[in-house]
Amino acid sequence: MNFKINGKDVKLKFGLKFCRSLDEVYKVDYQGLEFGMGVSFAFMNLEQRNPVAISEVIKAASAHVGFTSDEIDEAVEQYAEDNDGLEKLFKNLLDEMGKSQVVASTIKHFRENAKIDKKA
Repeated sequence: MNFKINGKDVKLKFGLKFCRSLDEVYKVDYQGLEFGMGVSFAFMNLEQRNPVAISEVIKAASAHVGFTSDEIDEAVEQYAEDNDGLEKLFKNLLDEMGKSQVVASTIKHFRENAKIDKKA
């Protein structure tokens, strides 16, 4: 999937770097032990249509390029203006995460355990 940031068409990657980046954003502290819950929390936030999650997912998926949060936020806002909202982007990101060989089993497991409708 490609996404335009700062006028550049950027290929979003949903691999291990994506997972590590999300784990830095979405952590759980349990009795002093930190656990990265990035993919699961990002998925849940996208399902709940949280616009901030779009920015976090795109930032993680474009970590190989290195855009700032402000640049990504501006690109998401521009996308919303150009596409009458963010609904299509929510669906596209969820679909792409589900296709990733690295992330697909996590998404499948999360959907099964959360009993979320698979039609995203």
